[in-house]
Amino acid sequence: MASHHSPLRRSPTQSRATATLRAIREAALRILKEEGHARLTTNRIAEVAGVSIGSLYQYYTDKHAIAADICNALLTSELDEIKRLDRQAIALAENSLDATLAFFVEEQVARHRRLYLQLQDFYLEIHWKYDFEAYSRKRYPNKPSTAEWLPSALGRHKDALRVNNFALAAQMVANALEGTIHATLDRNPDLILTQDFVNELHAMLVRYLKKLPGEGIPND
Repeated sequence: MASHHSPLRRSPTQSRATATLRAIREAALRILKEEGHARLTTNRIAEVAGVSIGSLYQYYTDKHAIAADICNALLTSELDEIKRLDRQAIALAENSLDATLAFFVEEQVARHRRLYLQLQDFYLEIHWKYDFEAYSRKRYPNKPSTAEWLPSALGRHKDALRVNNFALAAQMVANALEGTIHATLDRNPDLILTQDFVNELHAMLVRYLKKLPGEGIPND
């Protein structure tokens, strides 16, 4: 997940600027952990970071921009795993659609968990602003999107499925997954920390895609 625009006013080009940015991000996380979301203000962040408020505003427009940068820093650290995860999901799809969906759900939920656990209640205010797939595609333009690789995965198992339009079904799976995670974060966020949530989300997607016992092949 990443913000739709760069959270920085300007890019850090010197070691001093990099250190300032790191201190600001670390201060924001420390305040969230020790003092809570209500105390997360730009003045308090600057105080804890040991920088002037003017220095903070050289790089960030507001506290939401700081949070965006924290999210982006974490996501950037995970981008090297993206190609491996894509290969693993696609390989699983050769033999088991259930295993592919289970893996896909686990990875998506885990990413939101990490951000929620790090930013706590503040993440609940900003989670709709991030799109990890768009962020990873910006870094790796040739990376296949879910809407590109999942239809072919569904096509390999078409005899077991109740859907006709694999491209549309893939988009609906992606939307249902992301939408359910975001809606849960809005209403009962701690649910995403449970394995039951992962299991039920996986089951929901499987029930949508797969034929019931005795159900025939869909009409073309």
